[in-house]
Amino acid sequence: MTQNIVLLGATGSIGSSTLSVVREHPDRFRIVALAARGRVAEFCQLAREFPQANLALFDEAAAESAARELGRPVHFGMDGLLRVVATEGATTLVNGLVGSIGCQPTMEAIRAGMRVCLANKETLVMAGELIDALLTVNPKASLHPIDSEHSALYQAIAGRPVGEIESLIVTASGGPFRELPREAFPHITVEQALKHPTWTMGPKITIDSSTLFNKGLEVIEAHFLFRVPYDRIRVLVHPGSHVHSLVQFQDGSLMAQLGTPDMRLPILYSLVAPERVVLSGDRLDLAKVTTLRFEEPDHDRFPALGLAYRAGREGGVHPAVLNAANEVAVSLFLDRRIPYMGIPRLVEAVLDQTETVHNPDFEQLLAADAWARRRVLELSPAEVLT
Repeated sequence: MTQNIVLLGATGSIGSSTLSVVREHPDRFRIVALAARGRVAEFCQLAREFPQANLALFDEAAAESAARELGRPVHFGMDGLLRVVATEGATTLVNGLVGSIGCQPTMEAIRAGMRVCLANKETLVMAGELIDALLTVNPKASLHPIDSEHSALYQAIAGRPVGEIESLIVTASGGPFRELPREAFPHITVEQALKHPTWTMGPKITIDSSTLFNKGLEVIEAHFLFRVPYDRIRVLVHPGSHVHSLVQFQDGSLMAQLGTPDMRLPILYSLVAPERVVLSGDRLDLAKVTTLRFEEPDHDRFPALGLAYRAGREGGVHPAVLNAANEVAVSLFLDRRIPYMGIPRLVEAVLDQTETVHNPDFEQLLAADAWARRRVLELSPAEVLT
């Protein structure tokens, strides 16, 4: 049966990889809607390739420009994203958006009973408890991870009960600064931070990988995806990026998923699991893997990881605050307005000022998100960054 796919983040790296999978299997997948933040030229090119697709761009000016160029409607804003999710006949959402704007479309797709293939980790970081509740009352919907680490855990667990899991081990490449001395961190430039040694990703995710904030967000995401307590989720640095994550079961057995660093694999699996489907591309040649090296992360040089564990354990609005504060801090760094280590320092300062809210509803999460974004901008660099 053909899956009718709504693709959010169509012009990004996840979108590009998803479209590659769709083109390889046109008998299985059909694009019925495309959405992105902006990038009008790339978006219009895709819109011409898929002329029947419902269209949306989050940025209003970009949407107006694209509509003029294409001569067809292009929705905009959050309303636009929700409209394309509601495209008639849509069966599957691939959410490759970056940031908290991906949360509401995910929730809407679950309400519609769709298969949700999720690369937008902020959805579960910000609103994991609400997503859990929505899945419970919408049993026709299903959630399938796209992140390579969570896909690896998903594949390794293979449907076994949570009670059989001793621990989840999320691997990290270590980013470009794995061996950089601590005294050099204050001098890290934007250009250095954007050079990831393994993966090709967008700027925000690449910076998150360099700070290990991405691993912290993935720990929170794994907690909600697999319902495993935080004290049973570990992060290990694996520079080779061959092992994408591991599961240790109660009998001591370790199950791992290995492969080349190709995002098409977890995307395809999210679309067809538990089935396995042919995918072109390179294969991992184990004869050329001379060593599988693992090491503990350095929390002193990468404090973001500890901040994420803290926010996850505190729960309530804290994960949403963590995510929002990090998004703004990363933007400030990319704009060269704060130094590299200003990212975790600003996030920690905002977390320190966060009031506890138990069992928040979505409006409270949105309010906490907005407050955290304002507070990051309000904090004096002289106060926080010196």
